[in-house]
Amino acid sequence: MTGQPRTNSGFTLVELLVALVITSIIGASLVRMLVDQTRFIDHQEAWRSARSVSRSSLNRVLSDLRTVEAIGGMESAVAGGKDFTVRVPYAFGVICSATATAATATLMPVDSAMFSTPGFSGFAWRDNAGVYTYVTAAAALNTAGTAANCTGPNIATVAAFNGSPAGRVVDLGGTLAPVPPVGSIVFLFRRVRYEFKASVALPGSTGLWRTVVTTGATEEIATPFDASARVRFYVLNGAVAQAAVPAPLSDVRGLEFALDGLSESTPRGSAGPMKSELTTSIFFENRPD
Repeated sequence: MTGQPRTNSGFTLVELLVALVITSIIGASLVRMLVDQTRFIDHQEAWRSARSVSRSSLNRVLSDLRTVEAIGGMESAVAGGKDFTVRVPYAFGVICSATATAATATLMPVDSAMFSTPGFSGFAWRDNAGVYTYVTAAAALNTAGTAANCTGPNIATVAAFNGSPAGRVVDLGGTLAPVPPVGSIVFLFRRVRYEFKASVALPGSTGLWRTVVTTGATEEIATPFDASARVRFYVLNGAVAQAAVPAPLSDVRGLEFALDGLSESTPRGSAGPMKSELTTSIFFENRPD
């Protein structure tokens, strides 16, 4: 009797080799896809980090510069556009009385925290031609002002309304020449310095610093920035900002900011940190041209 032929089960060596090759190809493709996806996410995170540096610094700078007065608001600037000082108004009001050495003013309501922050540097009053005279010599501020100096000429202090803060009367000291007439617009200001210089938060990088000159209180607003970060100057009614510091500084009507932020780390596959180029312009108030 003839028996049934015997059949061997399993895979041949050739079949195993083919399966290994196919598996290797698929695995390599998956690894490459994962690496590319990780690199893409890393680049996106680095770019967002660089963009955040540019935008956060812009918000802080804008809060100061949006009220700087056109003629006299820029106090000093250093060649290269990496260091400048401005006079930042923080309270506005009206002159009630004045002499050659003192004045009383009634101020519009202002946030109490902003008003009480140290750094008073002087005040400026506006004449009938719209020109501000800055008073810095012997400038002094007494927040407990002489209210009678305002009630005499019938200049009222703004009252609180629906929980809003009330206005306040202040006494101002300084060399007032000429003497401002009653009813002149006046504002108090702080001297604020901005610098692109070495970062403390991220050593080896460049940060943007803000310093209240009168008190010396300083803070690093944002970091890191590229070496190209700087300001340029709009002069009079010029449409294009210039790199050179103008003379006189009273011709400056605004600033163009190159806030070129960098990521804190270098993403994989890149030669250096990601860079976010942000260029914007901020013009001063009360431009006469």
